Amino acid sequence: MTADEAIAQVHAADVAAARQLLGGALSVARENWIPANAIADALVQELVESTARGAEPARMSAYLRALASLIDRSALPAAAN
Repeated sequence: MTADEAIAQVHAADVAAARQLLGGALSVARENWIPANAIADALVQELVESTARGAEPARMSAYLRALASLIDRSALPAAAN
């Protein structure tokens, strides 16, 4: 296994763990009747704050652009995807 493969494997495990934690938190938020737009605002604020904690601004901007693109594509009729 190359170093890049090992890094990718660790990153994939970290992403899976983060998704599990976030999924639980989002379930709790929905169970407490927190509106989807408030949840989305909170998630965006967390991404912005992670930049202030040292994440690369260009990387965070790329994540947000990719997210916007995914959301735009998911809003298209199924035949257009």
